[in-house]
Amino acid sequence: MAKNPSDPSDESASDSKSGTDKKSVHADQTGTDSSEQLIAELREAVRARDDFLAVAAHELRNPLTPILLSVQFMRRAEQSGDNVKVSSELDRLEHLVKRFAARTITLLEVAQISSNKFLLKPSKLNLSELIQRIVNEYTPLVVRSGSELISNINNGVIVHLDELAVSEIVENLLSNAIKYGEHKPIELTLTEANGVAQIIVRDNGIGIDNKDKNRIFERFERVVGRETRSGFGIGLWLTRNLAESMGGSITVIGQPGVGSLFTVTLPLELGRIDEQ
Repeated sequence: MAKNPSDPSDESASDSKSGTDKKSVHADQTGTDSSEQLIAELREAVRARDDFLAVAAHELRNPLTPILLSVQFMRRAEQSGDNVKVSSELDRLEHLVKRFAARTITLLEVAQISSNKFLLKPSKLNLSELIQRIVNEYTPLVVRSGSELISNINNGVIVHLDELAVSEIVENLLSNAIKYGEHKPIELTLTEANGVAQIIVRDNGIGIDNKDKNRIFERFERVVGRETRSGFGIGLWLTRNLAESMGGSITVIGQPGVGSLFTVTLPLELGRIDEQ
């Protein structure tokens, strides 16, 4: 029997089939979108894992260096029979190990910086004493690198900040100065004025080009030859985020071949810098 072109039943069947096809296409598209989203989420999870491993490696490597150096000094003192020096180095080593243990506990918090979930633990802190202690710990490392550490620390600078975060800032800046200071003098200054504390670390090494002044604070960015400098390029990224998480900031000035000057400005109380 021939089909009637005007038969409404034929049009209904055709429309029904067309609708089924459209639903099938939509379902396929939805399935594809879901798969792509899942793949993107898995890739992001892998990237987050790799980022955390890089952060962990950096954060654990920095304090290990002065620990190992202290052990070396202790061995030499023991061989020479200098019991006073051995006792002094044991005290310093105990303090370094305690700080190393505390830092491992905070690694997860540091890794959460980029997701704005980093938790600070502010407490009343003598910033002058803290920085002087770090200077004492890093002086042997500076000397071994062929540099000289000159410090000018104002006494009695009291703040209400996170001690570990401040320690990481100072240690990262000193480690950076040692790495790129070209065996020349390194200067560290602490001042207080107008309700803020300023930590300044100056080196006289390879310096920095103006075009790189912002890029060096990004994660995994380094602006010198990778074949001659070790590291992940993450120290200054951590320093910037730690300073900003406490309501502070970091800036850098310098010229190639002349050196770099890093200035960290921190409020005396967490998250508060008075408007000037």
